Amino acid sequence: MQAVARLVVKIVINALLYVFRLCRVRNNRVMLTNSLAKNYSDNPKYVADKLREKYGDKLEVIIVFGNLDHVEEMYRMGFKVVKLNSLKYFYYAMTSKVFVSTAKGFSYIPFRKTQTVINLWHGGGAYKKVGLDMYKNSKIYKYDLQMNADRTTIFVSSSRKFSDVMSKSMLMPRERFWEIGMPRNDMLVNKESDKIAEVKKRLGVETDKKIVLYCPTYRKPKDNYFNESVAATYGLDPEGLCKALSDRFGGEWVFAYRMHPNIKDEHDEFKGKGLRLTKYPDMQELLLVSDVMINDFSSSMWDFMLTGRPCFLYATDMDHYIATTELYTPIDELPYPTARSNEELQQRIREFDAEDYKRRCDKNYADFGGCETGRASELVADRIYELCSGK
Repeated sequence: MQAVARLVVKIVINALLYVFRLCRVRNNRVMLTNSLAKNYSDNPKYVADKLREKYGDKLEVIIVFGNLDHVEEMYRMGFKVVKLNSLKYFYYAMTSKVFVSTAKGFSYIPFRKTQTVINLWHGGGAYKKVGLDMYKNSKIYKYDLQMNADRTTIFVSSSRKFSDVMSKSMLMPRERFWEIGMPRNDMLVNKESDKIAEVKKRLGVETDKKIVLYCPTYRKPKDNYFNESVAATYGLDPEGLCKALSDRFGGEWVFAYRMHPNIKDEHDEFKGKGLRLTKYPDMQELLLVSDVMINDFSSSMWDFMLTGRPCFLYATDMDHYIATTELYTPIDELPYPTARSNEELQQRIREFDAEDYKRRCDKNYADFGGCETGRASELVADRIYELCSGK
């Protein structure tokens, strides 16, 4: 019943929004929103920065947030700000020449043929199953996916495999995928090391100390995709982890952790045991400064692989997660050392073989058909400007 109710609401909103078709599309107007709309981050940030850098006031750029806490900051940067799902949001969405998103939540907006919708998505690689591959038996979900697909003009992709699986699972024509990599990964591909000292200073970490970043994903019941995402009891031992890292790689280590933004509660079993970075706005900056990442099933493992630094997979519920979530790529085919307990994780770290890891990462990237160009921000910004200027 919940799924039916949501679909009915979307259909009603779709009908009501037709009134905005009385307002003309502004050829110089661009709207950018990320899937969570909580801060200035992810792929939209890097595209907006590039638009500002290259095209200045030639374009009117609208940034969407879930709240209006960032208005002054955004206006200083030359952007306008609107609140997600407000009347202004719908007005600007319906009158922007280009609408940019990182998810599929725009099925209820009746875009016109003169508008272009670019989906940057919010994860790289092709690890966890999504779309119809997760909810095969939901006709309502399929209908909603089809509405999104019909409204999408360009879907930016990080790899050939991503394009292949997303085309089928999201009902998206394969020719709409643009394989240039994710804008947020440009600085990781280009190894912008000059930013490391700046970010470490912002975090309060001394430059000579090393950072291990723990960033687990969320858990979601398979039988109901409308359910809220939840955290797990992760059980990681920060002290034992840092000791193992020091034994293998040397140096003094700082344990930092970042919970997934989809988790609604205040889950924090590591309070007082490390640097909490859940509310740090830019995940990519954290990846840039981290010397090692501990992951479970988050697609950030794809992003971090681009740095060439060690990534380890740890999850006490790994077998259960695999059985209930399903993966496109089996765990044992991934290049990352895997552990289901603290003892196993620490052993994997102490036995880490750098040459074998590099070989496995290179093979994984090639097998996926990775296409991170290091120029995705500029390519998307240029395409937006071409669309807006009519070139």
